[in-house]
Amino acid sequence: MKEVFSGDHSMNIVIVGAGAVGGYYGSLLWKAGIKVSYLVTQRSLPIIRSKGLTVKSKGEVWTFKPSVSVNPAELMPCDLIIIAVKRFDTEKVIDALQPVINENTVVLPLQNGIDSEEEILKRLPGIKALGGVAFLAAKLEEAGVIAHLGAGAVSIGELDGSESGQLQAVVNLFKDAGIPVKPSKDIYRAKWQKLCWNAVFNPLSVILNGPVDCILDSKDALDIAYKIFDEIRALSEKRGIVLDTNLMDEQISVTQKLRGFSTSMYEDFSHGKPTEIDYFNGYVCREGAKYNVPVPVNCTITALVKAILSR
Repeated sequence: MKEVFSGDHSMNIVIVGAGAVGGYYGSLLWKAGIKVSYLVTQRSLPIIRSKGLTVKSKGEVWTFKPSVSVNPAELMPCDLIIIAVKRFDTEKVIDALQPVINENTVVLPLQNGIDSEEEILKRLPGIKALGGVAFLAAKLEEAGVIAHLGAGAVSIGELDGSESGQLQAVVNLFKDAGIPVKPSKDIYRAKWQKLCWNAVFNPLSVILNGPVDCILDSKDALDIAYKIFDEIRALSEKRGIVLDTNLMDEQISVTQKLRGFSTSMYEDFSHGKPTEIDYFNGYVCREGAKYNVPVPVNCTITALVKAILSR
């Protein structure tokens, strides 16, 4: 495919979803003078149109008013589409975008889970898709208001591990916006690394009904965390992806700096919203069965969270 993605500041970027991830990174791109538009829900459209998007980060507060629409055709043409919705909305979003995406559009999902890119390629054969992982502690306080609590690094890579001009253009774009970003030659490994965090802290925070402190301060919870990790590591190796044995130690150490932080799954649970459990531990459970790797702890965690959600 011809590489036409230039990476300059005159390009048009459409961000699908104005939640914590899309709102935060879009605001940094906007502050750098890059044109950003948002595809949003019918519910948030009037709020963002009238009040804009507000970001609170490290003692600073800023508001911007990007173009917003519920109709992707009104935001096209665009050079880069960043998908920043919950994983369970991916299929619906891709179907809506399909009529307005052309062969030169670059799609970058910044979502939880492992298989976003797989779903995108299945529904949009031949599309230029990059893989992305965002390590961000942020939450949506209310529609149009994002609180950035920490972190924010992004890894972006070609799905085949190659180094392309389009990849470098997107990386440079993020760098110009002050976003800590690095190109990855093994983006799937980065996604599995993040899954290890998500599959531990998200569901356990729901089960224990509290912030990450509930896990960090409990020896029993940490024992379960390591069991979850050991199963994921065994499964990833079966898939050809080797994770460091000390990864869980490192993730727990990093999470100590996020005390008081409520995970995205706990936030969704607390507000009566759907969760991404099927794309964290549920994914591990399904893939474990497919690859004949025993993952009983992950399957139990999935069942427990679903039982809690159904009450």
